[in-house]
Amino acid sequence: MKRNNQKIEKLKITSNAVIIFVILLISLACSKEKHTWEGVWQTNIEFYPGFTVASEFELYQDSIDKTWSANWEIPELMSFGVYKDVKVTPSYIEVDLESGWTLKGILLEDKKSMNVIRYSPTLGSDTIMYHMVENGTSKMPARLDNKGQKVKSWNYTAPDLMKDDWTIGALCDSNNNCQPLEGLFQKILDGKYQGLDAILVAQNGKLVLEEYFHLGRRDRVHSIQSATKSVTSLLVGIAYDNGFISNLDKPLQDCFPKYRDSFSQKPWSVSLKHALMMSGGLDWQEKIPYTDPLNDAIVMNNSGDMYNYVLSRDIRQGEQPGEKFEYNSGLSVLLGGVVLDATGVPIDEHAEQNLFSKLGIKHYIWSSNNGQVHTGGGLYMQPRDILKIGQLVLNNGQWNGQQVVSQSWVKESTAFHLPINSSKNLVGYGYQWWRGIFEVNQTKYNTIYAEGYGIQYLWIIPKLDLVVLVLHHNPTDIVGNHSIIWKEMERFIIPSFLQEEMTIDSKDENKITPNVKKINE
Repeated sequence: MKRNNQKIEKLKITSNAVIIFVILLISLACSKEKHTWEGVWQTNIEFYPGFTVASEFELYQDSIDKTWSANWEIPELMSFGVYKDVKVTPSYIEVDLESGWTLKGILLEDKKSMNVIRYSPTLGSDTIMYHMVENGTSKMPARLDNKGQKVKSWNYTAPDLMKDDWTIGALCDSNNNCQPLEGLFQKILDGKYQGLDAILVAQNGKLVLEEYFHLGRRDRVHSIQSATKSVTSLLVGIAYDNGFISNLDKPLQDCFPKYRDSFSQKPWSVSLKHALMMSGGLDWQEKIPYTDPLNDAIVMNNSGDMYNYVLSRDIRQGEQPGEKFEYNSGLSVLLGGVVLDATGVPIDEHAEQNLFSKLGIKHYIWSSNNGQVHTGGGLYMQPRDILKIGQLVLNNGQWNGQQVVSQSWVKESTAFHLPINSSKNLVGYGYQWWRGIFEVNQTKYNTIYAEGYGIQYLWIIPKLDLVVLVLHHNPTDIVGNHSIIWKEMERFIIPSFLQEEMTIDSKDENKITPNVKKINE
């Protein structure tokens, strides 16, 4: 008995020691002051006249080895980087941005501002003022009310009637069941889909859903990245309809007579159709991350002459143009040069005259590299206008009763021409448009879609007379952990537009009844 009491006393002493040690650790952690430099530093830069975006640096120190790192991001441009070579003193920092770029910051007296000198080996130096902010873009709530408070619940409101040619319709009526959609929007407001900017839906030709989160706004242009390629396809089609382009089998090199010295030693057999289908067979590497300096798309963008860079590539050994699909933004960029050669005007002017003006699209940005319009991913548009592109395709080239692009071109350009790989025949490619299949309630729905880096999707589902647009600024979310992608379409969005009763099981949110296939995360 005495021995047991001694054991109990020892346990008490040990427990008390552990408790005291834990309290001491907590006290030390709480008493540690945050370093002056730690946190998010932000400034605004004018990307294009009238289009200002936030540039952010998050500086942080490793708790163990005390080294400093910096996360850099311009969310609206899908630009980001992680830098480990950071030098810090009490009043001065220096960040090596690689490739000769450096950033040097001097802390001002208020400890909340720093004067930054940014240096580029080609552009020289400039001075920018950064300010510390409480939270960066990555930590902002999905939506704030007019008092700046986090919105916690979603209630459907029909889109506003604007002077932009959209007819407005109601969603949550007797023909639709909003319960799946309500579940999705609650997840968004709870913070599940960080980086989501907009969801818009049109059904039966009417805009019925328009929701904005994070950086999204109705009146603000949004990068559509490689969804630009699908708009480029429409513009090639309009040039073809008007007789400026007469033969899709024309050798692509014939459209670039000024670049004959750039051609590889063997003349290409790559045609305009091969470029449209991304089946040129070029020696081109774009499967690696866009942060990799060896990615050909990035090298092309930084080359100073995009046309020259692509035209100087060789056909990959053992391949023939037209044999298989291989993603190649360079071929998409050349399509802009094809339209310039055919029509005599840059493709952005061609778009203004023959597409945008007819759809009532007035506010957009189409970036260029040294005068070459970036038809592979440089287009910024307002969300309602992007949705118009989808509705135009759904309407077989018509908008408000006007035939903007021929029905035959829409049919041919959105057809399934090539599978994207040898093992899957469900996903394919047309002329700069993708093809895929949704499956809901054991029913398959063919879809035509445009897709862009950072998770931009424009889905067109003819069987449901449905067009869905989702916009994000999520370039690092490769697998879609916090983005609206295919599984959300099958689980939440499409079921809300089927004219039949559907409910989500309260105990299992993956289960939609009746008879809807379970979609795994």
